[in-house]
Amino acid sequence: MCGIFPNQELRESLGFDTYWYDYMTGPTSDVETGQSGYSYSCDMDSDRDPFGLIEIDYRIGSQVQPSAQPALEFDDIPVEYSDTAREVTFEGVEGEGWVWTDGVEIYVAWRYNDTQVLLARLTYWGPDEDLDEQVEKFHAVLEPALALIPELASATPTHVIVPSPTPEAEDAATGTDD
Repeated sequence: MCGIFPNQELRESLGFDTYWYDYMTGPTSDVETGQSGYSYSCDMDSDRDPFGLIEIDYRIGSQVQPSAQPALEFDDIPVEYSDTAREVTFEGVEGEGWVWTDGVEIYVAWRYNDTQVLLARLTYWGPDEDLDEQVEKFHAVLEPALALIPELASATPTHVIVPSPTPEAEDAATGTDD
């Protein structure tokens, strides 16, 4: 899924059944700062409770944009979400990160050492007592992906939409390396 996530792993590790996904990669630049880099966006929708969607946005700059909220400086995350934000690490990925929850949403933000930032969001409508477990499962699913996203973003620009990711449809749309 989205060039990085095996569908079976999402299902087995997280319990997330994907019925639709869309991802894009390519070069990008910021006209205000003159910085250039790469972007990657991934949107996956689930048709199984207690999940709704996974969104991942990798871009140049120092800001992340939590859903339906103004852009936020990466360094302001622990202040803005002081009751739930905690530092997070990912094995084999240089940089720094935060994980936090806000209502039914689980967020992971990562700042790579090369001025690129990533924000991942999982919506979860399950019982509150299972929230910490879902945060850990989301972390486990993201860990290998965070190392791969910069390379995928800098490869040939891509835009893929798969409305029904059966193994056959996924292979036809994205190749066998997905």
